Amino acid sequence: MDSFMETMEQDTSGVLGHLMALERGGMGRQKQHDSQRSETLKARAVTLRAKRDQLKHHTDVVKTLKDKIVKGLPLRDEDAAADGFVELQKSLLTAWRMQLKDLQRAHHLIGNFAPVKSHRAHCHCRSIVPSLSGGYDLVECKDGKSACVSFHTAFEGVRLETYSVELDLTRAVQISRHNVPPSFPLESLAKRTLQKDLKAFLQTLSQNLNALAARRRQVCLLKELVGSVEVMESNQLCSVLVLMCTAQSEAPKAVLCTLEYGDLAQCLPTRVSIECEDKVLSGSPQWKKNQSLLLESPAHTALLTMRRMGSIS
Repeated sequence: MDSFMETMEQDTSGVLGHLMALERGGMGRQKQHDSQRSETLKARAVTLRAKRDQLKHHTDVVKTLKDKIVKGLPLRDEDAAADGFVELQKSLLTAWRMQLKDLQRAHHLIGNFAPVKSHRAHCHCRSIVPSLSGGYDLVECKDGKSACVSFHTAFEGVRLETYSVELDLTRAVQISRHNVPPSFPLESLAKRTLQKDLKAFLQTLSQNLNALAARRRQVCLLKELVGSVEVMESNQLCSVLVLMCTAQSEAPKAVLCTLEYGDLAQCLPTRVSIECEDKVLSGSPQWKKNQSLLLESPAHTALLTMRRMGSIS
């Protein structure tokens, strides 16, 4: 019995020893595999960090170049030679072209075209021009390197001036040529919105040019009024208009009406003041009503209404 147990212990220890040896061998290979995998991951992490730093540097360079191009700042030789400069310039040009094409397509799709009369007295034909809701046309030129925008203006169904602005797209969206009046704040408007939002710039410029043409047209119509209305003062932007009227009373009295157009995008004044040596007259309910009329209606229309009401002669 004792010899049988000894034999079993010897066999068991041999099997266990073999198993333990196999386990130790497997653990060793696992450790070696884990070590190799760890080294591979470390090397990959180093490579990825290097690529990350390279991409970060490239992104910073591209961002700096884009800011310079958009702001129209001069570029140095090393800027033009930087990686990605040509691709950036091409992508910006493509983006501006696509935006202009989208604006042109949308403009022609939603712009309502209304028949308006020519302002020339001898011309009785009717022309088709864009309505006030779609006051400009856009055409690509110079193989897409620039775009010409024509701003049509009209007032009370009468076609007025057309202004043109050429936009240079070779580096950044910049105004290269235009026939907008020198007194018009085109440069300040471009600085505020041209680079940030091209659509907003075109819409704002169209609205302001149309309002300018409408105010100028009102001055012309006022000068044509026969009677006791005289245009005393008007600046180039027609942002201030001073009228001298003769009030109907027992003794004719001069009334000075000053119209101030604080919002250049509108053709109606934002402030109207009435002055007269007769303070009772200028402060009367009738002239308070006339003041409101000048605020709510075009100047020539308001004065014709005041004449029909008997306020002025």
